[in-house]
Amino acid sequence: MSDRIHFCISCSLLLFMVGLVVAPSSSQSPSPEPPRQNYTSLQTRQTVQQFLDEESEQTALVSLSGGLPENNNQDIKHYIPLNVVPQITAGKTEQQFPVSAPKPKNQVPKQNWSSSRAVRQKLEQTVETANDLIYQTENSFSRGLLPLVDYNLALNLAYDTKIKAAEIQNQNHVKLQLLNEKRNLIQKAVEQLQAFNQPAAQGWYGDLVHARLLLAQNDYEIAGVSNNRDRQQAALGQVTRLANEYHSVREVEFRVGEAGIDEYRRASRAVNIARQEQNRFSKVKDETSLMNYAEDLRQIETAVEWFSSNGAGLGRADLVDLSKAHLNYVEGRYSQNQNRESESRKFFADSLQQAKAAWELRIDQYYPRGTANLHDITTSWILWNASGSALSELKSSQSANIKQSLTEGLDRMVNTADQITDRRGRLAGDISMVHCLKNSEFLVELQNVQKK
Repeated sequence: MSDRIHFCISCSLLLFMVGLVVAPSSSQSPSPEPPRQNYTSLQTRQTVQQFLDEESEQTALVSLSGGLPENNNQDIKHYIPLNVVPQITAGKTEQQFPVSAPKPKNQVPKQNWSSSRAVRQKLEQTVETANDLIYQTENSFSRGLLPLVDYNLALNLAYDTKIKAAEIQNQNHVKLQLLNEKRNLIQKAVEQLQAFNQPAAQGWYGDLVHARLLLAQNDYEIAGVSNNRDRQQAALGQVTRLANEYHSVREVEFRVGEAGIDEYRRASRAVNIARQEQNRFSKVKDETSLMNYAEDLRQIETAVEWFSSNGAGLGRADLVDLSKAHLNYVEGRYSQNQNRESESRKFFADSLQQAKAAWELRIDQYYPRGTANLHDITTSWILWNASGSALSELKSSQSANIKQSLTEGLDRMVNTADQITDRRGRLAGDISMVHCLKNSEFLVELQNVQKK
């Protein structure tokens, strides 16, 4: 045990002596570490606003300048935004522009393609509105909520709209098909009136004769489109016979108070149209039918003024204006056929002002009071539009103002129709008719563009 202790002590002394020999003789304290230079970066010394200013300046340098010398790049620390990637070539910094792919030769420009697509969508919407008008008015007529004359007006407007839309799309072959569809609806109306068979009902027989007349007129139009002169002549004979019968029935009903002024005016117009078509088919120029029609309208105007002077409802202010507007319009047509342009321009201008006055009375006063409906406003606008179109055909200096006024009136009718929430009965068809008139305005503009 003592030997082991002695051995450990000897080893410790030996190691101590070796350490004294290896260690340096002078005990020099280590020199302190030199202090580090306090380099503060440019970013840490700047405020936030200074950094943003520098960022803006460097962005402008990179994006606008053609390049900076390499020596300057060593001294200036650039800020390069992510959306600007310079290409370094031969010591210069250049902006790299995106390369657009070449367009195919036969590719339609995007702007024209989008506009044509918008036109197609508008045409589809126009046809859809016309179909709604047909369905709604057919439903109302079959339930006895719509008179025959209003039903016929809706069918004419709807199918004229569909025919124009087809012609714009170069689908002229569908015109005959559409006319046959309208004929089937009129034939159905004739059958419904015949099945009613109530001779004692007021105006029933006159409506039945009128429906047969409308069917004959449609047959005449179909024969003309088909270029079948024999069938056209046969249909025209039916039109002439039924027009005279229709006028005779309405004249008797008007005298005994069973037919209104509008029915009598419509019957007189049917006779005039039949005679004009007969003269056109026979290539004979005869204005006696138009003179007779004007004489009937003059008698109607006198009757309406008499009602007005006696305070009767048939002499209401709008009816007086409309009776004068109808008369001036026909006299304007007669003067135009006689090549008396100045007289015809005066008659058309008077008709325009009177029809517009009736329209304003109905939409401003009678409609809010409930004494005029949307269809009354629409029919007065149709006469206003007819007079304005006739006056514009004579190259009047007021053509632009007339068109603008008619468009504003139609837009107001559209707004009035859209405010109607209860669309039961015939109201749905009346609303669709207003929208169909607005779409017809769009079709006329398209046709004018195609003619240019």
